Amino acid sequence: MDRLTWEALLTFVLLVAGFISLYAAIHKRTNFARYSMTVLLIASGAPLAVMLVLESRRDALDANIGLGMAFFLTWLITALVFAASVIIWIVKKRKHG
Repeated sequence: MDRLTWEALLTFVLLVAGFISLYAAIHKRTNFARYSMTVLLIASGAPLAVMLVLESRRDALDANIGLGMAFFLTWLITALVFAASVIIWIVKKRKHG
């Protein structure tokens, strides 16, 4: 496996872990919350997945700025999701503790 494959795999694993952490942090774990998290997870990973498929089909050896931006967007979303889950965990801990 090349470096791009490992970076993409790690990015998707961290994105999924962030959404699992956010789902675990919310107070009401209803079906709506579960489906909403699933839709948001798919929508967050879709740009990177599409750009990875397009990158695998191209023959050019130059840099793909769109792929870099897709990685950056996915990393930004992952960081925001992790930050939101940490904030929710802290607020929940202070409220009950």
